[in-house]
Amino acid sequence: MGAVGRRRQLQARRSRHVVAASSFLDVIEANSKPAREKQETAQDKVFHWLGRAPKPGSKCFEALHKYFPGSLPGAAVHLRSKALLEDKYGMNPKNTLLGTSFCPDEINNNEFDLPTLMRNYWGNVFPMGGIGGSPYVGETGFKAFSSHVAEDGHIVVVFGPHVGISEDGEVGKYLREGQGSTSTACGAVVGAYNACLAAGGDPSSDEDIYDMQMNEIMSEFAKHAAAISQTENPMASSAYAAFYMVLDRMRKIVNTDFGSGKLVLIGGIQINMPHGSMDDHFLPLVFEVHQSGAESEDLLDNFSDIATQQDLKLCPWQGKTSLREVFSFMTWSPPSNYPAYQAMHKYFPGALPSQALHERKRSILKKYGFTKQNTLMATSLCPDEINHDPSDLPVIMQNHWGDVFPMGGISGAPFVGKTGFKAFSSHVPEDGNIIILFGPHVGISPDGEVGACMRHGQGKMSTACGAVVGAYKAALSGATDPEGSDAYDKQMDWIVSKIAPHAKAIEQTASPMAALSHTSYNIVRDKMFKIVNNDFGSGWLCLVGCIQINMPDPLEDHFYPCTFELRKAGEQTIDLLHELKEFS
Repeated sequence: MGAVGRRRQLQARRSRHVVAASSFLDVIEANSKPAREKQETAQDKVFHWLGRAPKPGSKCFEALHKYFPGSLPGAAVHLRSKALLEDKYGMNPKNTLLGTSFCPDEINNNEFDLPTLMRNYWGNVFPMGGIGGSPYVGETGFKAFSSHVAEDGHIVVVFGPHVGISEDGEVGKYLREGQGSTSTACGAVVGAYNACLAAGGDPSSDEDIYDMQMNEIMSEFAKHAAAISQTENPMASSAYAAFYMVLDRMRKIVNTDFGSGKLVLIGGIQINMPHGSMDDHFLPLVFEVHQSGAESEDLLDNFSDIATQQDLKLCPWQGKTSLREVFSFMTWSPPSNYPAYQAMHKYFPGALPSQALHERKRSILKKYGFTKQNTLMATSLCPDEINHDPSDLPVIMQNHWGDVFPMGGISGAPFVGKTGFKAFSSHVPEDGNIIILFGPHVGISPDGEVGACMRHGQGKMSTACGAVVGAYKAALSGATDPEGSDAYDKQMDWIVSKIAPHAKAIEQTASPMAALSHTSYNIVRDKMFKIVNNDFGSGWLCLVGCIQINMPDPLEDHFYPCTFELRKAGEQTIDLLHELKEFS
């Protein structure tokens, strides 16, 4: 097939989930069961628990799922698409270029928006879009962009218009940061619709060469404004009409002439949710893979998961395992049939993925006034390099809270002591807060062996935590004294002395390595509690104690929460651990 034929094939292709632009109700029917807004699924429950989505039953929730059924937080779309493209097609940031076509409105570029997440992973981006989201760079722009692809490399293009939903569920409205009242989103699309409706579908034919993008949007909406005005929610209908406009232009300009690699199209509607209280969502309507000389593939079902997207009223049993099932859908946790997964939840029931624990904790602390600006962070974790992968909790927390004060040594105990904490706490802002993440770590091998891990580049298993396991073995053998007068191993000597009283009892358990981890946590916690205080000021001291679980590659590490409490001078300690526990 020649270049012209391939281009025509791309232009003619339509996902089976995308129907005629003029029928808003058909779109709803094609993408959802009836009354989706009245249902609560496992995903709804968990995404709200994480602070990513509106509360089920709220006006914002009902508007989101009534008019944009199938929408997901941006992170879910990114993680699901990334995992599939990596595993099935071998795509990675080195062999893949990213293009985007979204409205340049600044509210589309928040930290957890799909365009931002994809850019942060895939690398530098070629922005193709203008107001409304259409790829105004045209065929010339795509040709220039595609010429940059690596040899035998790939292209991913994510695109679509955007629409706001206010806290009270009004579609097309968004409260921008620092403003006192809502404004329209997308302003260009809503403005074009209103202008065309007022003009009776015949906007002025005098095009302004200095407003070419708006001219095109109005030209498109002139054909649909009257029909849109008759739908139940014209603002939602306008978003769908804008999507078809963007999709049409995208199909006209893309091709697979750049080489032997794949062209991936991810299209949908970006949904701007109330700022600060939840993540923006994305309604995926197109997920296709094209390649020169090959049949195109429709991958849209990758965003569907019947186990976590069914009504909990009809399937109440699903609520029992909803957290774990949704974490697997997000690619944070392994499937339940993995031996490592089964061992983790047998010996560390309720362990959470790093990202999930961070987001849940962050959403809770927001209620107590914790911000990046008024909070100092410290950690007390074993310095083992396997505890500091980019997806691990301490790294995620540091990326969020800022600079970190490392208090820990081998085993995770806070060996900086009272002097170290006094120095650290003297750095806190006026009336500011402190958050400390602490605890030991333990590995789990691919076949579910607790206490073992496969390190990068090594050919056999090693222990994790090596110091704690070594101390346990030394205590069992009776070697609890320093090796000699010249030995300098103070941290290890202390660990052995603390493990020794428990060694025989640990040895008698069904899983000594798991029991050792729990004992080690108690030892680290007791030392932490003895050195911290609230003398630094009027703010909160937040203590987050966990057992870090080093999962086998490529799985992400998990954390078993053991302590989550807030302390303040003159007030009773607030125990928040139940807020991190699995719900039923």
